Amino acid sequence: MNYFQQLKKYIPVVVLGLASIFFLYDIITDILKNEESFPHLIIEGFIFLATTIILTQEVLRVILLRKDLRLEQGKVVRLSGELNSVIKKDFEEWKLTESEKEVAILLIKGLSMNEIGELRGVKEKSVRQQATSIYAKSKCPNRHELAAKFIEDLLNI
Repeated sequence: MNYFQQLKKYIPVVVLGLASIFFLYDIITDILKNEESFPHLIIEGFIFLATTIILTQEVLRVILLRKDLRLEQGKVVRLSGELNSVIKKDFEEWKLTESEKEVAILLIKGLSMNEIGELRGVKEKSVRQQATSIYAKSKCPNRHELAAKFIEDLLNI
């Protein structure tokens, strides 16, 4: 996100802040000059109060949203770290070779056999043989079951 997009988020707060300052200044000058009627001052006072309340609520909402976002980001980091640990532990239990571990991760990510072969610089047939070995060692009949095993682990964390 560039600088101007970041600034764009603060426009409502700035506008409400400036409106509140303007109405407060106008009320004070009207009172000091004694030029405006009481109903006029009441209306301006009401607008100042409403603008200030809305501004305060908006700032508090943003603060709470940022706090919630930080908490959720922390959860995602923790869960992805825990899932990564579970995957590594299972790969070790299954006694996968380093090549099989790489292929298994790519299978879990949903890449096709051909894509995995191209990515690893091997023939698709080699990837299929490694996948067969992974399925046998993991006791998962196919890539969907393999991926589902880790999604289930993630949901149970």
